[in-house]
Amino acid sequence: MKYFAELLDPRIAIAEAPLTGEPPDLLADEALSVTRAVPRRRLEFAIGRDCARKAMAALGHPDVALPRGQDRTPVWPVDLVGSITHTGGWAAAAVARRDRGFAAIGIDLEPADELAFELWDSVCTAEERATLAVICSVTPGVAAHLIFCMKEAAFKCQYPLSGTMLEFADLAVDVDAQAGTFGATYQRAVPRFQMHHRLIGRFAIRDGYIASAVVVTSESAL
Repeated sequence: MKYFAELLDPRIAIAEAPLTGEPPDLLADEALSVTRAVPRRRLEFAIGRDCARKAMAALGHPDVALPRGQDRTPVWPVDLVGSITHTGGWAAAAVARRDRGFAAIGIDLEPADELAFELWDSVCTAEERATLAVICSVTPGVAAHLIFCMKEAAFKCQYPLSGTMLEFADLAVDVDAQAGTFGATYQRAVPRFQMHHRLIGRFAIRDGYIASAVVVTSESAL
C-alpha cells in the first residue's frame, strides 16, 4: 500500500511503512526524544524517523538525526523540508530539497471512519460537514474526519513558515472531489500568510485511510 505518491510532486521523496515489528534503531539525538515513551509511541516515532531517513537517502542526502524540537516537531536539515505522519497501522514521510523550490510540506493520514461526535464542532462547521458529505458521498462523521485530515496537513505545512499553531477554526476547507484537491483558507492573518490566503492540497480515500498533502513552493511562500 502507498498513499502519498499520487498526491505529491515526483521531486518529493516519499517513504511509507506498516507500524509493525521491532522499532528500527534510532540515532542518539532521536532516542532522547522517546526515552520515557510507551512501546507503541516509540514504535511510531522510530518507524516515522526511519521513513524520513529513507526519503532523505532517495534525495542523495547524508544520514542525519531528526530530533524533536521544543515545539515537538521534527528538526530537519537546513537544506530540506519534510513532514512525517503515522496513524493506526501505517507511517509515512515526505521530504524535498529547498533548492528545488520547495518551502514546506505537510502530510496527514487518518482512518477513513467517523470522527468522534464530540469533536465535530471543534474541527469544522456544520456547513463544512454538510457540503463535504454531499460532494464526497460520505456520512457527516466521515466528512468531519476528512476535514480534520485536510486541516492537519495544512497546519503541518504552514507551521515552519508562520511559526503559528493554528486552531481548527482558523482555516476553512473547500473541496473539489473530482479533481482530488482541496483548499484551506485562512480566517485570520498570521505571519507570512494574509487573511483569506488559500493553501492548496490534494487528498485521497482508499484502503481504509484518508491521505492529505499540502505543499508550499518558494514562489508561493509569502
